[in-house]
Amino acid sequence: MSIGFKPFYALHLASAESVVAEVLLTTDDKFLSKAKRNKNKLRVRVENPVIWFLEVIQIADSNDES
Repeated sequence: MSIGFKPFYALHLASAESVVAEVLLTTDDKFLSKAKRNKNKLRVRVENPVIWFLEVIQIADSNDES
């Protein structure tokens, strides 16, 4: 299936999907934007590392309060 990722991005996605990664972190806005638009076609979540880290911290904090 081709959804228009450039070869460099496609390699990163394929690598992450092949190891069944939960998330692929990137600071590349173009890559992130295209991945978000196609998230239903991907088997790995693509996220900005800062956003992902803040989410992880928030989850940890909510677990501590329980």
